[in-house]
Amino acid sequence: MPKSRVIAAGLIMAALVIGVAVPGGADDLTTAKSRQKKMQAALDDATRELNQIESERHYAEQRLQAANSRLGDVRDDLAAARRALSGHVSSLYKAGGTRPLSGILGSSADVVVSRVEFETILQEGQVAAVADAKVAFDSYEAAIKDVKAAMAQMSRLEARSKKTVDKLSRNFEKAKQVADKLAGFNTTHLVNGRFVSCPVSKPYSFIDSWGAARSGGRAHKGTDIMNPMGNKVHAIVDGVISRQSTSSLGGISLYMQGVDGNEYYYAHLSRYASVTGQRVKAGELIAFNGATGNAAWTGPHVHFEVHPGGGSPVNPYPYVKAACG
Repeated sequence: MPKSRVIAAGLIMAALVIGVAVPGGADDLTTAKSRQKKMQAALDDATRELNQIESERHYAEQRLQAANSRLGDVRDDLAAARRALSGHVSSLYKAGGTRPLSGILGSSADVVVSRVEFETILQEGQVAAVADAKVAFDSYEAAIKDVKAAMAQMSRLEARSKKTVDKLSRNFEKAKQVADKLAGFNTTHLVNGRFVSCPVSKPYSFIDSWGAARSGGRAHKGTDIMNPMGNKVHAIVDGVISRQSTSSLGGISLYMQGVDGNEYYYAHLSRYASVTGQRVKAGELIAFNGATGNAAWTGPHVHFEVHPGGGSPVNPYPYVKAACG
């Protein structure tokens, strides 16, 4: 084969490889970044929606408790009113009925007057008892309606929460595939002269929910970082895994003592990737995301807390924002 044809064939192959593969890869990268930006907005919307649902659920629980308490009270009132009404009817029957003729037929004028007056008193008492029973019954009906309305609201919130969690899960799975394409996630960067890492791998979503109402009359003491089930959880700074525990609220949890003097708390994990006493670097894998504890309503997420000096928690949102962007 002539040398010129070999060179020409080589140039054609190079053009095919470079001309098709590279621009195509660039287009994929641009598309993935564009999709990631759009999906992030959807994830943030769903996160805000779940936080709103959690607050509404707190007040719905209070309403249901109050309605049930009121129902118990008016049930007692209704029973008392029915007993009173039954007593008046019995007294009238024993007195000979309510007809004025029964008094007129008495043996003397004194007996007639006292008999009529007595029946009048009983009749007035009966009217009052009927009125009391009517009020008690109306209150009872209203209380039942309140209980039914509160239960219906709880059911609607549960359905709304499930729908939003399902949507969030689907979007996270899509976003995770995009993030895996883009790669380079969970890097460390300098914040105030110290290397820090986002506590979770992409994709994630979070808002400032410090102090928000929670069930049982509690106030939220952390930042919920929403991300896919089984997603990687990382050390936010260099430190030591100081404690691992399990509870009904936090589920599978761990505490990390940072070299910066802060204690960091991670909750609702699915499993550990570290052991107590282990020294870790910022960005190092320490656990996997889950929905243990009381996280069933809100979907998989890491409840993240910051305890300066190991003391009371402070709003961790600025720390998460600085680490995750």
